[in-house]
Amino acid sequence: MTLLDTETAAASTSRSQLAARLVAYQRQRGGNIALAIHDVRNNSYWGFYDSWRNETLSIVKVLILATVLRRCQERGIAMTSTQKSQAYAMITRSDNTAANSLLTWAGVANVRRVAGLYGLTSTYVNGGTYAGGYDWWGYSTTNARDQIRLLNGVMYGTTVLTYTNREYLKSLMRQVVSSQRWGVSVPPLPSSNAWWTKNGWGPRSGGYRLNSIGHISGNGRNYNAAILTRAPGGFYYGLDTINGVSRILYDALATPLT
Repeated sequence: MTLLDTETAAASTSRSQLAARLVAYQRQRGGNIALAIHDVRNNSYWGFYDSWRNETLSIVKVLILATVLRRCQERGIAMTSTQKSQAYAMITRSDNTAANSLLTWAGVANVRRVAGLYGLTSTYVNGGTYAGGYDWWGYSTTNARDQIRLLNGVMYGTTVLTYTNREYLKSLMRQVVSSQRWGVSVPPLPSSNAWWTKNGWGPRSGGYRLNSIGHISGNGRNYNAAILTRAPGGFYYGLDTINGVSRILYDALATPLT
């Protein structure tokens, strides 16, 4: 029997069973865990503390790039070669200097406006470019439900970005460097799985923030996921925690939730 046959034959997981697994895991690990998923197979949504808000850190870079692309559409211009280089650096290796430049060009008011176009009702975007400053963009806030709305918009929405621009954004999220591939796309995924992702992380009082958003398809799965966490034991403890959440989710979604 193949891996896919084994997973297809696995018993379905109910929403209550998945919630119980996550509650037990959170009690074991401590800190805060929130997530939301959109299962494309049956167009269903499920959330776990999905209204809880956390600082975005670098996951806001997806919204920043979406805003740059939207502004180019509105102005009838193409991104410059410099902006494309900055976009590549910002998404694939989470370069903050590139993010500062693109945010400055787009304007924080436009980032907030585009957040509204995507229906991100619980997301507040800061515009400061000094890392760690009270108004730094990394300390923007969001919840898992909003991040799923953003992922769904990037995946197949047609009102904010054109198909070409959506595919461009996703292509960058498919090229994230291996050291930043954790959370939603945590290895080892079978080679038959496709993924695109963006993560954000950083220290704050009350727990180290680690967030992961992205898409997984293949091996019977096809879902968007957003995982937001605060870890009591620093980055590496938090990394183990968020990777554990992702593995629980991946296993549970061998078949659609019942």
